Amino acid sequence: MREVFIISTGEILNGKTAGSRRMQNIAKSLTAGGITVYLCSFAEFKGEPSDMERIRNGVFALKTANKKNPRKYSLKDFLVAVNRFLSRGEADKVIYLYPTTFVLKDFIYLIYFKLLKRHRFFCEINELRRAISFSSQPPKGPGPVIRYFLKASKDLIVFSLNEIQVVFYDGITVISTSLEKYFSKYTSKIIRVPILCDAEEIAGMGDPPIFDGDTFKICFAGYIKCEKEGFGLVYEALSRLSTRYNIELYLYGILEEEDKIRLRQLSEKFDLKEKVYYKGNIDPEDLKREFLKYHLLILPRPINKRTIYGFSTKLSEYLVSGIPVLLTDVSDNAMFIKDNYNGYIIPPGSADAIAGKLEEIILSYNAVSYTHLRAHETVLDLVCRLLLEKTKQKQQTTQGIEINYNQMQHA
Repeated sequence: MREVFIISTGEILNGKTAGSRRMQNIAKSLTAGGITVYLCSFAEFKGEPSDMERIRNGVFALKTANKKNPRKYSLKDFLVAVNRFLSRGEADKVIYLYPTTFVLKDFIYLIYFKLLKRHRFFCEINELRRAISFSSQPPKGPGPVIRYFLKASKDLIVFSLNEIQVVFYDGITVISTSLEKYFSKYTSKIIRVPILCDAEEIAGMGDPPIFDGDTFKICFAGYIKCEKEGFGLVYEALSRLSTRYNIELYLYGILEEEDKIRLRQLSEKFDLKEKVYYKGNIDPEDLKREFLKYHLLILPRPINKRTIYGFSTKLSEYLVSGIPVLLTDVSDNAMFIKDNYNGYIIPPGSADAIAGKLEEIILSYNAVSYTHLRAHETVLDLVCRLLLEKTKQKQQTTQGIEINYNQMQHA
């Protein structure tokens, strides 16, 4: 019997973030290979654990007893609680870390579980952390600018040192081909597990709405970071088209104050105050139904180190939704999307390209919106190919624990 303990400082149980949904998809895929999975989140650790709570077949979560009056539990309490369950039984157990920007805690997990408790330790890497350091725009004023550069420089040093931890892992999974190539200088024990989706959800999806020539509605869903997602170019493109078409943009997801201010500035600059609406960070199940209100889903990332090495997990959710998708050619997007076949793909960093493709889509929308059907085909084809390969390929073995790449993708 084999068991995988997925641990993280962040939330992985509620399914409200891209990371938590990815971890739950990985958990589901591992159970298909007969592996029992335990989800352990420090952020969601609210009391003394009494047992592991079953949340679906083969997947359990660290259950806490003192939910009504929880005290503030320390990282030490969390480590001891997880290790208590790691020590039970004779099953073959490994740790699988979903990292956060709290790199010190991730380092403590490595020290405690691998070096002290001698458990095999694996880690997911889904972005190049050092690229985060200077990714936002510097503030105005000498004082804020100095503080910005001091913090960014500190983060760059910390994240660079954090990369070296890879050599101590028993293996890593990465989300993109760029990350696979980058981290191959540290280790050869790498498996690429790209965007994941639950193929069972396809049957419940509907068709995109008919465009009646009045209002063309666009949607973005995810962590709303202006610079990372390229909203400045999107707003510029919408402004250029505003005299000819009535286009509205709807945003869903986490929106921090810094980006809220930036979006407000963009709306004022491009005169889009009545054309852009923030709908909040809603439950993922509700978001699936919300998608059906819109004519187009967008993923307009510009090209930079952060977007080259990362790979947006939103793409799989977009494809499953059945709504046409417009995205830029960054990271591994072109491996999944062919322009005008199962979606729309344009060069990154160009308001002209966004505006031109939007106009093309609007003018021919009802005639070519069958791209959503081919988006479904893309998901189903991936699943079918993985199932076929599953019978042909040998399982990849990393330090004695078998991790089937195909099983991990079939979520």
